[in-house]
Amino acid sequence: MEAQTTEKKPRKRGKKTAEKSKIGYFDRLAEHYDRLQPVIDPIRYQIHSVILDIINAIEPHPENVLELGCRTGMLTAQILELRPDAQIYAIDNSLEMLKTARRNLDEFIGQITLAKADFRDPWEDIIDEPIDLAVHYSALGHLPHDALREIYTRILNVLRPGGWLIHADITDEKLPEPVRRIAESIADFRKKSAMTDFPGCESVLDEMDEIREGEKAEGLMIDTPAMPEQQVAWLVGAGFEFATRVFQDWRISLFVARKPE
Repeated sequence: MEAQTTEKKPRKRGKKTAEKSKIGYFDRLAEHYDRLQPVIDPIRYQIHSVILDIINAIEPHPENVLELGCRTGMLTAQILELRPDAQIYAIDNSLEMLKTARRNLDEFIGQITLAKADFRDPWEDIIDEPIDLAVHYSALGHLPHDALREIYTRILNVLRPGGWLIHADITDEKLPEPVRRIAESIADFRKKSAMTDFPGCESVLDEMDEIREGEKAEGLMIDTPAMPEQQVAWLVGAGFEFATRVFQDWRISLFVARKPE
């Protein structure tokens, strides 16, 4: 059995605007994604470390894992290194990201199912058994709030009783203006510092910025981060026993939630 994009394709739903545009952007970004992580997402490695610490502490150890927004399989591989017996359903909305993930995850043949699906399509169709743990980092924040709330309910439905969700994304922090300027200054410093290690990356970043701004101007790319308090309320409203923010780095928040036993 090869690590491959599943043949069980989710059914299509209605019209999607913002999510459809994101696919084009991430398809183009795929070839540079891993190399430029320190530039485009300096906090990712720290977030991954916290996620892995949480997974390591969950008892019983999760065996069936769902990852929404697997991108190039970076976190997927880390989870499988931590939990060698795990089986992972890894879903992404970018075919090019999944092609890269397939190459990156070659050593885990037989333990992964890669599937291309819009997050608002019924990706549940590819899941054969209850999920012990659902993991997400920085993909669902591009959805409108009503779609995000629906996905929380759908995640709950595929979890076994007592199953966990680890969810991290950009959140809308209502920072006082002086604090917001400090946060932006830190983010700019991190990016510029990382760029010194990647000569020539400016042209790639300029191209990606042009694509992003073009799609924003057309109303096709929409970033709609919710406030942390909204995220917690929506998770509890979806039926999770509890939801709490356990980590924050300026605008990135990490939440943990559990389905009732």
